[in-house]
Amino acid sequence: MARVATTIRTARLLLRPLDPGDADALAAGIGNYNVVRWLAAPPYPYGVDDAAAFIAATLGQGDPVWAITDADGLRGVIGIDPELGFWLARDAWGQGYATEAGDAAIDAWFRGTRADRLQGSHFEGNDASARALRKMGFVDAGPRLVHSLPLRQDVRARAMLLTRDRWTARRSYRLRTRRLSLRELQDADWRALQRIGHAAPMSEAAAKSMLQAFRYRGRPGFLAAVRRWGRTIGFAGLQDTPGRAHPSLTWTFDPSLRGRGFGPEALGALLEDAFPRFELDAVEAERAAHDPERDEILRQLGFVQIGPDTRTDPAPLEPSPIVIYRLDRPNLKAPR
Repeated sequence: MARVATTIRTARLLLRPLDPGDADALAAGIGNYNVVRWLAAPPYPYGVDDAAAFIAATLGQGDPVWAITDADGLRGVIGIDPELGFWLARDAWGQGYATEAGDAAIDAWFRGTRADRLQGSHFEGNDASARALRKMGFVDAGPRLVHSLPLRQDVRARAMLLTRDRWTARRSYRLRTRRLSLRELQDADWRALQRIGHAAPMSEAAAKSMLQAFRYRGRPGFLAAVRRWGRTIGFAGLQDTPGRAHPSLTWTFDPSLRGRGFGPEALGALLEDAFPRFELDAVEAERAAHDPERDEILRQLGFVQIGPDTRTDPAPLEPSPIVIYRLDRPNLKAPR
C-alpha cells in the first residue's frame, strides 16, 4: 500500500510532506488553545520542541501526513494514521480549506491502498469539523469516548465512516438526455474549459486550477461537462455562493451553438436530478442585466426573479448589475 505523503496540488492549496522548517508554524498553530482543544493527541502548552518531535516522527513513519499550505505558508496539517485527522490554524478557519484538503487526502488514500473504508471522528460540539467530514462524504457511525491529552480528560466524540463504495460513487456524475450526455470533469477537459469555460481568456494554469476546483465530489459545488458529437460543447453545474441559502445554477456553452436548445435541455436534466440527489428545496441563479438570453432560459425552466444583487458583473465593457432568480422544487419545468 502507498503510504508516503506525496505532494498534491488542489485549486487553492499545496499539500506536501512536513519539513523540519515547519516547526515554528506548527507550534504557533497548535499553540492556540482554540485549535488544540479539539484535538486528542498534542500536549498543551505546545512548543517548538513538541512540533520538531512531531515532524521527525512523521518523517520516519509509514502513514501519510501533509502540511496544508497556501500562498501565506503553512495553514494546518492533515494525515491518515489510520484515521483521517486534521487541524487548521485559527486564522484559516471558515475558508473551506479542511474540505478541500480532505478531498485530496481521501482521493490519495483510496487510490493508493486497497482499504475498503476510512474512519474519522470529531469531538461533540466541534460543528465545523462535523460539517467538513459530512461534506467529504463521511456518515455518522455512532458515539465514542476519546481521551484528550490537552484537556486531560475523556471527551465525548462521534465516529465517522467513509466506505470505498461511497467514495467511488461520489466521484462519478453521469446523466443522459435526448441529445446530450453530462459527466464529471476529467483531466483532459482543461482545454475545453480554457476555450469556453469563462467569459475572459484563460491561461492553461487557470483552466487546470478551475478544473480541480469544480470536480464532482458528491455535493453542490461542481461543473459537469456537457457532451455532444463526442466532444465537450459546454459546462453546467451547481455552485455554492457565500451568503446564499441555496446553491446557484451556472452554465456556459459554445457560443456557436446558440439557438439549438442545448442549454435548457442540459440544465433541465441537471436540475431534475439535483433536487432529489442533494435533497434541495430550491436553487438560485444569476445573470447580468445585459443578458436577456439567460433570462429566457431561466424563465423557461421555471425560475422567477427575486431581486437585484449588490454586486455587479465586471465582464462587459460597462459593469452591469446582477439579477438574482430562484426556482422552488415543485416549479421546475424540465424540457422533454
